[in-house]
Amino acid sequence: MSIDYTGHCAFPKGGAQRRIDYLRRTRPDWYPDMHNLTDAQDLGRFDAEIAREFGIEALCIFNIFLLNKDWLEESREAVEFVYEVFGTEKLVITYGMDSIRAPLRDYPGVAV
Repeated sequence: MSIDYTGHCAFPKGGAQRRIDYLRRTRPDWYPDMHNLTDAQDLGRFDAEIAREFGIEALCIFNIFLLNKDWLEESREAVEFVYEVFGTEKLVITYGMDSIRAPLRDYPGVAV
C-alpha cells in the first residue's frame, strides 16, 4: 500500500524549493527518515488544471511519499507541518491526486 501526497504550490519553483529545503533541515526525522519529500517540480501537462479544481493557481508541485504505512499516525503531524511552512493560502495537499488533505487550521506560512 502506497501512501503519497502531492503539494500543489502557488510559489514559484525556487520559493517552493527553499521551503522544501527548510523542511528537510528543520525535521530530518520526518524528511527523509519518515517521508521521501521530492524537490519542487515544474507543472506537468494537466497539473495546473488539476490544481485549479482544488482552488489554487499552482506554479509547481512536489510529492511526499510515506516510506512505511506503520508510521501513518505520526505522518499526520509531518504533513501538517508542510502546510505550516508553506501557508494555507499558497498550498493544497492532495492524496491520490483526487482528494484534498485539508489542514487542521489556517497557517500564514514561514518566511524562509
